[in-house]
Amino acid sequence: MEDAGAAFIDNYLYVWQQVTPLGAPIHSELLRIDPITGQVLARTLLGGFGLAASDQLLIANGSLWVAAAGPAGAHVARGEVLRFQPETLKATGTTFLTNRGVGQDTAALAGGWIWVTDGGTLYKLSPADGQVAKTIPLGTADRSQVTTNNARGTVLIVTEAENGFGTIQTRNPTSGALIITTKPGILGVTAPNLSEVTGGGVWVAVATGMQGYLERLDVSTLRPTPLSLPYPGDATNGISAEIMAGVLYVQQIAGGPTRNYCGNPSTGQMFAALGLGPTATVLAANSTDLFYIPVVSYAGPVPRGEELVATPINAKCRA
Repeated sequence: MEDAGAAFIDNYLYVWQQVTPLGAPIHSELLRIDPITGQVLARTLLGGFGLAASDQLLIANGSLWVAAAGPAGAHVARGEVLRFQPETLKATGTTFLTNRGVGQDTAALAGGWIWVTDGGTLYKLSPADGQVAKTIPLGTADRSQVTTNNARGTVLIVTEAENGFGTIQTRNPTSGALIITTKPGILGVTAPNLSEVTGGGVWVAVATGMQGYLERLDVSTLRPTPLSLPYPGDATNGISAEIMAGVLYVQQIAGGPTRNYCGNPSTGQMFAALGLGPTATVLAANSTDLFYIPVVSYAGPVPRGEELVATPINAKCRA
């Protein structure tokens, strides 16, 4: 889903959404919501910039950092890292990037630095002022992502691809130096999507054009680990794997009870089906509730943040 998302940060729910119809110039907004009452505590417009995933927001040095790409449809894309006061969402600063890619920017806090992927470049930013301390070229990549083991920030994983052909890399979280990489050959329609690193592994979701698949890689070797997925073979391009509140959530549109489920973050073993309907998409989860959109819209404005549905989590989905 590319038009709305949500993430828990410091026990508050941050929701972002496109507020204009698909095909029109993008106007997005970011909201801070009390997950217990559902009250919108703050909101801000992001102008022509778009967000797509929870790995674009993080808290560092007292600021909320947002990696944003856009404006969509521009002949030459550009990226920015926006800074906000977390409680009020008042803008406090901007770092400008030169985006050679066509996908959304992602960000991670590792080794005491903010790392941002922006097309064919990995940026190292100071959490004190947002200044770019280092730029690392990622070859001719047009899409890239970065992830880490969140609160610890001791692992830095980068994926990069050009026209869907690329690699996954482990890099030094302080210097960004390359430690190990897969051989070029991951073939898809875009760069692989990465989960949060947990238990020494990272989930990789790959769209190949007609089908998709999941893998979990050991971050020390980047070799696949054994899985216990509740379904055989490949899935659709829309399959995703995310770690939320320490639990694996596997989803795809119309995936049914076997491909839309919560499970073991190390093996993929199914704990319970999500049971939310064939078109629902979970955007965020904590230890008590799921927050989801019942219907994914591709033909008009996405549902408003106030229409995000909360439901008690299945007890089997609690870490």
